[in-house]
Amino acid sequence: MRHWYLGVEHLFIALLEPQGGLTRTILQDQGLTPDYVIDAIRRRTGKGGRSRLWAGMPNTPRGDVILGIAHDLALEGGREEINERDLLTAILEEGDSIPVRVLRQFGVDLERMATDAVSRAVDSGAARSYLDVVFGRDYDPGDLLADEQVFILRRMFQGYSQVRVERKLQGGYSGAVVLVVTPIQEDNLEEAPLVVKIDRTDLILDEAKRYELHVKNTLPPLTARIEDKPTAPDTADLAGIKYTFIADHSGVPRDLRAVATEWKGEALGVWLKDSLFASFGKTWWSQRRPYRFQAWMEYDWYLPPILTLEWLSEDAQRGDSFIIRDPVRRARLTELEYGGAVMVDNFTVQKVYPDRNEIALAVGRGTEAARRAYQINVKEIAQSGDTYFRGEVVERLIGSVYKTRHEALRSAASATQPNFDLRADSLAGIPYADKLPNPLSHYDALLDLHVNGSVSKIHGDLHLGNILVGPGDTPFLIDFAYTRDGHTLADWAALEVSMWADVVMPLAGSEWRDAYRVLDAVAALNSSATPESSGDDVLENALVSLRALREIVSRCLQTPGVWFEYHVALAFSALRALTWESRSIGSRRLMFLLAALSIYETHRLPQVGHGNTPTDAGLTDTGGSVTML
Repeated sequence: MRHWYLGVEHLFIALLEPQGGLTRTILQDQGLTPDYVIDAIRRRTGKGGRSRLWAGMPNTPRGDVILGIAHDLALEGGREEINERDLLTAILEEGDSIPVRVLRQFGVDLERMATDAVSRAVDSGAARSYLDVVFGRDYDPGDLLADEQVFILRRMFQGYSQVRVERKLQGGYSGAVVLVVTPIQEDNLEEAPLVVKIDRTDLILDEAKRYELHVKNTLPPLTARIEDKPTAPDTADLAGIKYTFIADHSGVPRDLRAVATEWKGEALGVWLKDSLFASFGKTWWSQRRPYRFQAWMEYDWYLPPILTLEWLSEDAQRGDSFIIRDPVRRARLTELEYGGAVMVDNFTVQKVYPDRNEIALAVGRGTEAARRAYQINVKEIAQSGDTYFRGEVVERLIGSVYKTRHEALRSAASATQPNFDLRADSLAGIPYADKLPNPLSHYDALLDLHVNGSVSKIHGDLHLGNILVGPGDTPFLIDFAYTRDGHTLADWAALEVSMWADVVMPLAGSEWRDAYRVLDAVAALNSSATPESSGDDVLENALVSLRALREIVSRCLQTPGVWFEYHVALAFSALRALTWESRSIGSRRLMFLLAALSIYETHRLPQVGHGNTPTDAGLTDTGGSVTML
C-alpha cells in the first residue's frame, strides 16, 4: 500500500490474515468475508505516494493508543505479550479507527463482536455443518450443482436437517446460480420456500449493499426481500444471499421466462401492466424527473471494454506511448494497433478477477452507471507484483493492446455467421439497405448523443429471469446488483430485448430468415401497425404482449410521444445481448438486427417536436416489411 507507517488499519488487516483466527471467525459469523473487509479498509485509506519521505516505520498516534490498551489487557491477563484477543478488544474499545468505521458502515453488531472477542474460543468457527441437500421433482437431475455451490447452501442453512432444491431459475447471463429452496427443520417441518442466489463473493456483498441503499425502503410490502446478511465463508470464492417473500401453499415461484412461454400474449400483457408496473411503478419508474445526459453516461458499460491490455512494466514505457485519461477521446482510440503501448492515467479499479489474473478499470470514482464508463481490462496483472483492490485509483498503468471494443463486437457479430458484409456502413441485401445502418459502424457515434430523458430508481437488469411470478401470480423482483438511480427506460428496453431473445426467437427458429421475419414484427411494433394475419401464432402472440410493454414505455417517456430516448436504450440493450454467448445463435442474430433497426429510428426521429408517436416511427416508406426472401 506504500504506507511508510503502522496504523490501526494495518493492525486490523493483520488480524484478518491468519486462517481460522478469532477475528476472521467473528466477522464470518456476521456474514462478512475478511477479504471484502480488507478491500473496504484499503479503499478508505488509499495508497501512499511512490516517494518515501522518512526513514523507519513509525506508529500513528491512534496506533500507539490502541497498542497501549492492548498491552494493559495483556498485563491484566498475567501476560507480557499482546495476543490477538487483546488487540481486537483494544480496537473495538477505542471505537473510532478506520476499521471500526468500516465495520459500522457494513452494519456489524459491534457490541456482539466485542463480547465475542472476549469470550469466543479461537477454534469455535472450525466446525462445519453438512446438512443433507436433496432435489425436488421439478429439478433437472442432469443440471448438477458444483461442489462449492453445495458448500455455500450448507453454510446458508446451518441448523436445519435438510434443504430441498425445488428448481433452478434461469436467472441472468453471468455465472450466478439462482435456486428455489425449501428449508426443512429437524422435526421434518417444512418452512416457506426461499430464492437463493450464489455468485462471486464481491458481487453478492455489493448486491446486499445496493438493496439496503436503493431497494429496502422503496419496494411494496409483498415483494421479495433480503432478510439475512449474505453468507460469505472465508474458505470459498462464492457467497450466497436469501430472498424471502410472502407465499402460500399453492406453489413456489417461477421466473417470468418460464411463465411467458405458457401464457397467451394478452394475459402476459395484462400482467405486465396491472401487476408488475402497478406494483413497482409507484415508487420506482413513476417517480421520475427530467434528466439530460450523453448516452455513454448510462450505456457505455453495456458494451465490451474499450480496450483489453496486457500488463507491461514501467521499464517498457516509451516516448510514443498512447495516454488515456479522463475525459476519454474515443475517436483517438482508432489509432491503436495490436501490441501498441498504452498508459492508463488515474482510472479506478472496478473489478478484480483473481482466477483470470485480470482487473477492470473505469473512469471516475464510485459504482454508479456513469462512473463505470470506458472500461479497460488489464490481463497478466500478477506480473506487476502490486496488489489491486476495488475502488483503488490507479495513478498509472502501462499495457500493450490485446483487443479493442470494436474487435470484440465484430467477433460477437461474426459468430452469428452473417450473410452480409460486416465492414459495410449498412446491411446490404436487406430492404432499406440505404437506411438500416450497420450497428458496428454507428454505435460509437450514438454514445455521444445527448438524450432528453428522465431518471428514476431502476432495477438495472430487468430481464425475464429476474422477475418472479409467485403464488396468486404475484410479481417479485430479485437480483439488485445493478439497482440505482438511472435512465428510466433502461429497464423496459432490457425487458423487451429479453422477451424477443428468450421467448420469441427460440420459438420462431434460428436461421437468418427467421430473424428477418421477427424483425418484421418489431417494425410493426414500432409503427403501431396491425398487419394482416400471417398465420404465425408465435409472432402474433408476441406482438400482443409487447404492445402492452410499449404502453408502459409510453407512460414513462419524458416527452409524451417522443420515442427517441427509448430507441437509444433499445439499441444498446440489443448490442449488449449480442455478446451473450449463452443465448442461442438465432437470438443473437435478432439482436444484431434489432440494434440496427433501433439505430435507424434514432437517425429518423427528432428528440423534440410533434409527430413522434409510435405510429410515425415505422418503416413506412417501403411498406413496413424488412423480410429477407
